[in-house]
Amino acid sequence: MTTRSWQRFATRWGLEPRPTGARPVFLLASGWRCGSTLLQRLVCSSGELLMWGEPYGRANLVPALTRAAMVLREDWPGPGHYPADHVFEQPAEHWIANLFPPPAAMVQGYAAMIDAWLAEPARARGFERFGMKEVRLQAMDAAFLEWLYPDARFLFLVRNPWDAWSSCKGATWYIQWPNQKVTTAAEFAALWLRIVKSFTTWPTDNAMLVRYEDLVKPSFDLEQVRQHCLLDALDPAPRDKVIRGMAKPPIPLDPAEVAQIRQIAGGLAEALGYTGPSPGRS
Repeated sequence: MTTRSWQRFATRWGLEPRPTGARPVFLLASGWRCGSTLLQRLVCSSGELLMWGEPYGRANLVPALTRAAMVLREDWPGPGHYPADHVFEQPAEHWIANLFPPPAAMVQGYAAMIDAWLAEPARARGFERFGMKEVRLQAMDAAFLEWLYPDARFLFLVRNPWDAWSSCKGATWYIQWPNQKVTTAAEFAALWLRIVKSFTTWPTDNAMLVRYEDLVKPSFDLEQVRQHCLLDALDPAPRDKVIRGMAKPPIPLDPAEVAQIRQIAGGLAEALGYTGPSPGRS
């Protein structure tokens, strides 16, 4: 298992492990229109946990924090960035061009952002636990969240990329606002591949991979989701009540789009049981 750079930073400076007890659930999905809202609703049916849905998604807050944490290493910042206590008695008398707050403050700052953004508003609504559903995050972002919340649980949701693009097609989707959009089958396939490939590298059992096509089957056992998320109960009723966020019906794919998705993501898609668009999607 690869040791993340921020973990080596924490070891270098002797930081205590982050506390447990929050038990958040983070749902990461393979792009838009892949059933993530259904799984979010099922998790929320427990009544124990409020899972926010793509909160301030265009801001890309978690990826930004992940990138900010990736610079932390065992060799940077160095001892010179953390001066002795006497420097703070008369800081104007010392070289303070690179005067850093202590390492623990940096880590606490990351967690304070997530807590203030997601955890505290959930508690204010009467939920003892919180979570988040997102469609742009990768396993690296999950690893960062796991660092801050060691007892976090993760759900990785995937859907047939041809069907997902058929549902996305014709609308505007942003990976990074305002300039990085997904407007073509090739762009969507590349995003799907990047996200899902990262899911397949996850090294521990605190993440559960779910296929949308399995989730919607009456035979799918929600008990495994309940147990994985450490919840007392789940209500299957959301599977029987369709709540649409978009009125736009799926748009059939043309042969070029089918071929593009196969060329870019076909290998991994086939490994997950997807060989092409479902009937009626092309």
